[in-house]
Amino acid sequence: MTAFVSSLATMLGIVPYFVAALALFFLGKFLFDLSTPDIADDEELTKKDNPAFGVLFVGYMLGLAIALAGVFSSLGPNLLENLLDLGTSGLAAIILMRVSMVLGEKLMLPGLELDEQITGERNLGAAFAFAGLLVANGLVISGVMQGHSDSYLMELLDIAVYWVAGQVFLLLAWLVYRLAARFDVSKDLGERKNPAAGMSVAGFFVAAGIVLEAAFAGSSGDIAHELLIALAVCLCGLVLLAATSALCDLVLLPKSKFSDEVSTRENTAAGAVSALGFVAVAILFAALVRSQLG
Repeated sequence: MTAFVSSLATMLGIVPYFVAALALFFLGKFLFDLSTPDIADDEELTKKDNPAFGVLFVGYMLGLAIALAGVFSSLGPNLLENLLDLGTSGLAAIILMRVSMVLGEKLMLPGLELDEQITGERNLGAAFAFAGLLVANGLVISGVMQGHSDSYLMELLDIAVYWVAGQVFLLLAWLVYRLAARFDVSKDLGERKNPAAGMSVAGFFVAAGIVLEAAFAGSSGDIAHELLIALAVCLCGLVLLAATSALCDLVLLPKSKFSDEVSTRENTAAGAVSALGFVAVAILFAALVRSQLG
């Protein structure tokens, strides 16, 4: 009975943090609406019944929730200090999620204009790819938020540096995927609007995000040292993810090639299984990283 009462008291104690996080979550949604004035959420989701926008929207909001969840790792015994830290880090997470969306459009998926592909073309291939990238960014930000800094000013500096490093690693992951895919990824996502390719790309991005979250979690203010650790983890993770393509051909679809199924036949089942392979490998690798690096 004592354990039950104690646990219940603990649950009641987290209510203020949950309310604050929920407010930040809805603030992030408001910022999304404010920064995309040409896209009417309600109209795309209901009147137009646009599945591409639905996928993108889910990816953004899920990534935002993951990013905000990372802020909870630094909570201490003082309620006011915790709420201040939650507000500061939460606002930073919201801003970084929106900036990540712009960078993804301009740098990682060039040629795929967001408004045109999602609302105009209703392109599910691009939507899945963008959604996966947004979830990956949420994971990166979550990992960054789990670090430890000496002051609020240093915390913001550390967040900015590690986030930039995360964007570089995600760009590297994108290049690795394009080399390992054995089909024209840009053409499949853009011109062909291939949802199977989008699923596979999304799975790879999410897998890269899982690896990056594990690499950045618990980082200290010793930026140079922590970046070297993250570099080692990420390079090993990318090698494993690149090898996953061949492993999927041998184990998950031994009678077919994933490149043919995903690109030529636009087989969404194969695209989903491809994504599963990447994410499963990343989860296992990240768990090992956490067990060894703490």
